[in-house]
Amino acid sequence: MREKQAERLALYSLAVLVVALFREPLFGGAVFFKRDVHLAWHSQIRGFVRAWTGGGWPLWDPSPAFGQPLLADPGAQVLYPLTWLTLLLEPWTYYTVFAFVHVLFSGLAFYALARRFPVARLSAVVGAAIWVLGGPFLSLVDLWHHFASAAWIPAVFLTTERAIERRRLRDVAVLGLVLGLQILAGSAEMCAMTLLALGAWVAALHVPWRAGWRAWRPLVAGGALALALAVALSAGLWLAALDVVSRSSRRDLPESVRTYWSLHPLELAETVAPGVPGSLPLAPAVAAALGRSREPFLTSLYLGLPAVVLVAAGLLGAPGRRRFVLAGLGLGALLVALGPHTPLYDGLTTLVPPLRLLRYPVKAMVLVGFAWAALSALGMEVWRSHPASNRHLRRALVPLAILGVASGVAAVLLLTSPHAFRPMLAFGDGPSATVAALLRPLGQALGTRAALALVALSLAWLAARRNWSPALLAGGLAAVAICDLALVHPRPNPMAPPGLYVYRPEVLEAIGDPASVRVYSYDYSDPGVAMRRLGRRYAHQVIGVPPGWSAAAATALGMQLSLVPQTAGRWDLLQAFDIDYRGLHSESLARMTHLARLVEDQPGGLLRLLQVGAVTHVVGLHRVGGDELEPLDEIPGLFPDPILLLGVPDPLPRAYAVGGTRTAVGIDTVGAILDPAFEPRDEVLLETVLARSAPADFSSLVRIAEETADRVRLDVELSTDGHVVLVDTYDPGWLAQVDGRPAALLRANLAFRAVAVPAGRHVVEMAYRPPLALAGLALSGLSLLLIFILAFVVPRRSSPAGGDSTLAPSERSKETGNDEARREP
Repeated sequence: MREKQAERLALYSLAVLVVALFREPLFGGAVFFKRDVHLAWHSQIRGFVRAWTGGGWPLWDPSPAFGQPLLADPGAQVLYPLTWLTLLLEPWTYYTVFAFVHVLFSGLAFYALARRFPVARLSAVVGAAIWVLGGPFLSLVDLWHHFASAAWIPAVFLTTERAIERRRLRDVAVLGLVLGLQILAGSAEMCAMTLLALGAWVAALHVPWRAGWRAWRPLVAGGALALALAVALSAGLWLAALDVVSRSSRRDLPESVRTYWSLHPLELAETVAPGVPGSLPLAPAVAAALGRSREPFLTSLYLGLPAVVLVAAGLLGAPGRRRFVLAGLGLGALLVALGPHTPLYDGLTTLVPPLRLLRYPVKAMVLVGFAWAALSALGMEVWRSHPASNRHLRRALVPLAILGVASGVAAVLLLTSPHAFRPMLAFGDGPSATVAALLRPLGQALGTRAALALVALSLAWLAARRNWSPALLAGGLAAVAICDLALVHPRPNPMAPPGLYVYRPEVLEAIGDPASVRVYSYDYSDPGVAMRRLGRRYAHQVIGVPPGWSAAAATALGMQLSLVPQTAGRWDLLQAFDIDYRGLHSESLARMTHLARLVEDQPGGLLRLLQVGAVTHVVGLHRVGGDELEPLDEIPGLFPDPILLLGVPDPLPRAYAVGGTRTAVGIDTVGAILDPAFEPRDEVLLETVLARSAPADFSSLVRIAEETADRVRLDVELSTDGHVVLVDTYDPGWLAQVDGRPAALLRANLAFRAVAVPAGRHVVEMAYRPPLALAGLALSGLSLLLIFILAFVVPRRSSPAGGDSTLAPSERSKETGNDEARREP
């Protein structure tokens, strides 16, 4: 009974910690918004909900960039089970539940994993707390798919340990299920890191290399089966994604893009010194040297200065090979995070070419945080099992003392001599008071870290002098380490009042019915474009901040008021010429989007593209297109420039018919669209159809009769043979029918769809049914059924007799207890 009570107490303590971490969104009504949550996720999830409520399948989202695949976008998490709660909850409420559940689940899984090291409950709780409070993990909360996949890392290691220990088919099936769910969460980078780390973990700890093949053949067979089940379960996602990637620029990402967010060696200081140099407004030369032209990908790299004493104890005093394996995983991930600053990243991408599809090596810091927390659990066990006079524990205090002194000296310099840091700051030429104010928060943060390090050192000194109980000293050190992380990370990420998502932009009323318009929202995210068009950096100056709002939250509101891409999708607006930041657009659509930027200042160039793209309205903060667009409205926003709504004169309808054709292939289509001789109302540019002039008496009537996310039905009447054009993105997954008979779907005007239709009245239907995606969905369904059968229907099988490998965890703990952890280090 006491064992069960102690176990519940440990689990409750973790739950209380996570509830306290999420107190603002859970009890205060605050909402997550940072970066892509309000810019992309809300629109994306609206597309998912719109597909189901509209009677379609969530395969395609017609809103962004003339329409794009939805299931094939891993970030959409269409097949991730938790996503389906969005059909019941408001998006902002769901996101709070989503973040809270993943942090709690990940902490509990880490606790269960640590208990298998084995360590005592208190040590496991400390390791789990350091994991969930660590900067790299919490920084991902606003990057939903990376965050969800990272949250599964402890569960993957836990189920692997269970499967290896028990060697039962059921446990192998559960491991396959967990791996599959991590893949369905949507982050290829997190899954790749996890599999590489897991392979090294198993190879170092569980493969009996000195024995023959027969000794470790079951291990290989079980791993292969689990991986096969995971791949099959997630096939509905990755088959669809690979199909799209094969036709996109993602497959040829240049190194400068892949490694854009890499960790600079100097930024390693932030792992033990919060805000160095991340929180400083750096001078352009310094920022360029660090490779920072934008905000950091991970808002915090801090792992905890007082926790160093736990990590060092784990490295120096923990028994067995596990500490060395964890240290190797952490060091390897750290070298990968450094990207081009070390040869490891280049070596990996050379040896495993598919890794070149992945971006931003700094994401590997999440695995560093995982190893750090695991070593903390091992170190906590060493502290609670041995007196403070132990030689290994005395050595563990040395790095803490050095780093504590360094933090204290840095704090004193920042607070007393801020002028010494002027050359490093973006505003270093300002008044002394301004420079001091910029550096004061950082100095105070470092001073607090130095003070906490002193507290930990003092506890160790008093324990040695007064012969304190090791458990008492370990508890004090753990409390200091956890409080330190809680002070630096008091909440998962910045939050905003719920009004951010409730308020409806005024420009929507001026635009009118979403069903009859298509909007081009100008993108100012590139600093050079913003300086050229606005004379300032976009969203760096907010006016009229609402009472009670932070500047960051007000900036997010200002961006939504101006319908910054891709936020217009929240309001069911069709959008055009969105920049493809994820590299998932087809090459033809990417060319057309790029062309819109190239010809913006060319007379008639942008207007031609807007008309061909059936764009009815343009929203921007400057006069887009000069005098060629019609001013419709001017609405005050939260930025210095008012929101301008412009009308596109005489745009093509979204669905229309032409009697003539022109032949243009590949890059030649770009020039043909801008050719004054091309008349888009009479002819269409096609790749495989012979050119012909439009009959002088050609007439047509085209009407969109029915539409869902993945299907469009057109009622058509033509006077002679012609082509019906739908100004939506062309994708080979779209299938066409004319009067119920299959018809060829053609790429029209570089990026859109066309179907040849004979004279007379007809019904033209288009449905998005990509074969690979459908095959993947079928395979996912069958594999889910197979996992269920293996886990619950097939009789459980035990491994051949052999020691305690067949023992359940409870039996194993009763027999071994914590003998390994209590050995003299």
